[in-house]
Amino acid sequence: MVKITREIWGMIRGNVIHRYIISNDELSVSVINFGATVQRIVYRGLDMIVSLPESKLYDKFSFGCIGAVVGRYAGRIAEGKFSIDGTEFQLTRNHNGNHLHGGIHGLNKKIWNGEIMEKADGNGVKFSMLSPDGDEGYPGNLSVSVTYSITDDNSLSVSYEAHSDRDTIINLTNHCYFNPNGMDNSPHNPNKPVETDNRNVEMTIFADRIVELKNEIPTGRLLPVDGTIFDFLSPRPLMSDTESTEGYDDTFVFIQHDIKQPVATAVGMKSGVKIECFTDQPAGQLFTMGNPGISFAFETQHFPDSPNHPEFPSTILKAGEIFRSTTAYKFSTVF
Repeated sequence: MVKITREIWGMIRGNVIHRYIISNDELSVSVINFGATVQRIVYRGLDMIVSLPESKLYDKFSFGCIGAVVGRYAGRIAEGKFSIDGTEFQLTRNHNGNHLHGGIHGLNKKIWNGEIMEKADGNGVKFSMLSPDGDEGYPGNLSVSVTYSITDDNSLSVSYEAHSDRDTIINLTNHCYFNPNGMDNSPHNPNKPVETDNRNVEMTIFADRIVELKNEIPTGRLLPVDGTIFDFLSPRPLMSDTESTEGYDDTFVFIQHDIKQPVATAVGMKSGVKIECFTDQPAGQLFTMGNPGISFAFETQHFPDSPNHPEFPSTILKAGEIFRSTTAYKFSTVF
């Protein structure tokens, strides 16, 4: 049986921050109305994501998008420019001359409205907000919502919905940092060794191509993963001592699938916890914050810079149409 509680959790810039705790017997998910953020996931007593203990820290470290909804456009847009039907738009350039993750004040830094939703198929929490026309340079008044709910099989469902009064672009994702071995979210002590890192995570990604990048921006080409460090079609450690990479920040293009098939799995080689990811999106951004890194983000989304690449799946949202997308994370044990 799913239970939901609500509490006042702090203040950010004069706004009350509410925390909602959605739980069953084995899984507990805490979400807050700053950035529509997943603040904590606890499965069988283990913390599954990077979590901060106070609301003000989510504001202070908002540049890291820790657990937050990212948008209006997740990923980079070259020089912050794109066109719709011949009209060019200039977005905020907030990262190396490009637009990243919705700009300086993206959705991850907004105060959302929260409400508990009681539905026949399970209870959840819905966050909603209005991003006004011209916000960070985007066209259209965009009404956007995200609903978090958990199921009896220990899945966290993240469902997005949006509509605009002008043609615009949209690419929403969530930016949790996972560690299926369990995270130590106590205050950082540089003298305390990290117990697990990404070398202790067995990763599978059902993607046969990645998006080729040049100076962080897609070239338009999709490269096969076969024989490269991007090949996770068979389970292997996410990182190793011999990995010839500084870490991942790459877009993996999923093999054609439906939402009932996982696009990725991560198994904690010490805990035995498995996280399966299901989505209707065409790609996932794997981000490890270095090698080996203590956690990883796997952001289900469309390709970066899609508005400037007609060969990529479209991210245009027409006026009056409704954008819908769902991603789910299922937690289980394998030993």
